[in-house]
Amino acid sequence: MGSLAERAVHQSVHAVLESDEQLAKRVLDEEDAINELQLEVDDRVVQLLALHQLMAADLRLVLAVSRINNDLERIGDQAVNIAQGALRILRHPRVKPYVDLPRMSELVEEQVRNSLNAVVRRDVELAQKVMSTDDQVDHIATRFSGNF
Repeated sequence: MGSLAERAVHQSVHAVLESDEQLAKRVLDEEDAINELQLEVDDRVVQLLALHQLMAADLRLVLAVSRINNDLERIGDQAVNIAQGALRILRHPRVKPYVDLPRMSELVEEQVRNSLNAVVRRDVELAQKVMSTDDQVDHIATRFSGNF
């Protein structure tokens, strides 16, 4: 599910950057796979909670997976929003080059990848790096939104 969400972000942003309508449509077509996996993971979480008496560490992990599951589905939804926006944008000629968007997209893709790796590896330092990268993304987004 993490790979699908990561790919959806990559494809949706690159649909904008590369003016690629087919890439945007692919994101829309693949949305159902992420949604189905969310339901499957939710079911497994409920089964684990209902059928097993989890100890504290295991319970924390299962609850974290449940939250991550929801976040990944939301990332997929945001990628769909970007892809839909790309399809609207592509109907019009580009007025000016994308200056900040490529760097911001690189950082966000890195955040998604590093977030998942931090959980899998239980790497606190990598998780902290994700949070510091978020400050960079916020800075670019603030600068970007000031251009309108």
